[in-house]
Amino acid sequence: MPDRPRFAFVCVAAGHSRRFGSDKLAARLGKLTVLETSLAALRKALPEAPLVVVVDPARIEAWTAVLEPAFDHTVVIGGGGWRQDSVRLGVECAAAAGAVVVAVHDGARPLAHPDDINRAITALGDASGVVLCAPVSDTVKRVDEDGRVLETIDRRTLRLAQTPQVLKVSALRSAWQRQKMSLEWSDEAALLEASGFEVRTVIAEHPNPKLTTVADFALVQIVAVDGS
Repeated sequence: MPDRPRFAFVCVAAGHSRRFGSDKLAARLGKLTVLETSLAALRKALPEAPLVVVVDPARIEAWTAVLEPAFDHTVVIGGGGWRQDSVRLGVECAAAAGAVVVAVHDGARPLAHPDDINRAITALGDASGVVLCAPVSDTVKRVDEDGRVLETIDRRTLRLAQTPQVLKVSALRSAWQRQKMSLEWSDEAALLEASGFEVRTVIAEHPNPKLTTVADFALVQIVAVDGS
């Protein structure tokens, strides 16, 4: 397991929750907000690891007041215009404190299981990145622009990417230099893949849904109760 001075969590929570209709990270799952629940999961995985939490710049003071009492070794900073900008700011903050490996996690995934988080960290080895994933259970069709089926894709070769994504800072910095950051990258793993770095996957053994809409919140609440 990485030593604390060389490993850090970066939790990205700077989105505007447009599809949710209000600040989804401030919604409550029991006594804690969604963001607090996400951070608690990271802390259960590695209690002493530093946390960098990237939030909407307008919410830095508010979130600092919420998080400081419960989460030590935590820095709250402002994010950028796109998610990838917020990740970069968070990673560079962690790197400035000595981290060479980071686990980037979406604050909107509050149910990440500590065992899955640790399995992803352990799987890094000599690769540049590890993505926590879910298998694809439905049959997948590739279609043309008119919706006609072109082929059925073997779902055994497919994975649904989740977070955390465990990444080497050196590989990220190299990818940031090589790739056009004016383009929007879906996740950091895609950025590393485009730069030729090896990225591995680990299958999550526990539910890890992302909170995007109000309907997602109902599902997250059900899963949280079932898992408690």
